[in-house]
Amino acid sequence: MDINWIKNLARFNLPVYLYESDTMKLAYAGYSAIKRNYYVRFILDRNNHTTFLGRRWFWQIPDLIKSGNIDMAISEISPAILKHFRKYSGHIAPVRVMMRINIDRPESEICNRHVSDFPDIKRKIRKYNLTYEIINDKGSINNFYDKFYLPYTAKRHGEEAFIEDLNAIGELSSSSFIMAVREDGVIAGEAQFLKSDENLCLMRLGLLEGNMEFRAHGVIGAIYYFAILEGQKMKCRYLDLGGTRPFLTDGLTQFKLGLGAEFTPDYSKCNEFLWLGVNAKSEVAKEFLRNNPLMHLNSELKIIKTGI
Repeated sequence: MDINWIKNLARFNLPVYLYESDTMKLAYAGYSAIKRNYYVRFILDRNNHTTFLGRRWFWQIPDLIKSGNIDMAISEISPAILKHFRKYSGHIAPVRVMMRINIDRPESEICNRHVSDFPDIKRKIRKYNLTYEIINDKGSINNFYDKFYLPYTAKRHGEEAFIEDLNAIGELSSSSFIMAVREDGVIAGEAQFLKSDENLCLMRLGLLEGNMEFRAHGVIGAIYYFAILEGQKMKCRYLDLGGTRPFLTDGLTQFKLGLGAEFTPDYSKCNEFLWLGVNAKSEVAKEFLRNNPLMHLNSELKIIKTGI
């Protein structure tokens, strides 16, 4: 039996949860507890209660807004049912919007205070004596995973953390490497990079034992800055920063925008989407979107901002 066929069928019939706060009712349809926890926290206040509404076929989900007097509904959708959700009002967004920095230009232009926060990052690099080196020996990926990536991801994101298995990360190849950032000679942070065509891609990063003091000292920012220098040495055009949430007020999205990053425009090969439906009569939902603009997709699967 084809397991993938069963998985795809399951994505057509989704569990639905209703979250109610004092001001808003939010329905979430999908299997991912990580995504659900994030959006409930991001959209609602902490004081909310949950009701499991059972399972719904994907074509029933948009009707939840009207039938349940719900302010906003979010549904996980696959490429197979993307066309169906285009018939409804609302927004379709990739689960993660991809961001990148054009590094095919002078470092002085990239680090201009008027376009990025890199001057502040460079100040912390000097203050805390941050340096970097490239590591590509055989055992470095295991050390990175156990001492940097795993503890940092768990501490930074809590119940919203998506932690990849070490086997999925795999060994370093001729096109990948570990960057280690030292603070006063001690390795405080590490990141895994992969060179792919004209891109230097940041795959994942972490701080030593998840120590957030190193974050305050600018080690995360230093990883991005040193990656620009390394990418330029490798004649790359872009530093690919990976994915982030589609809301412009998300903390990580704002951080990357502060680095002067741009959104990767084309999502035609994306395989995970969200549909966000809004009750036209709900002022609280409309106000939320005004205050939290969303990067979503047009009919050609190009990224645009809410309201365009």
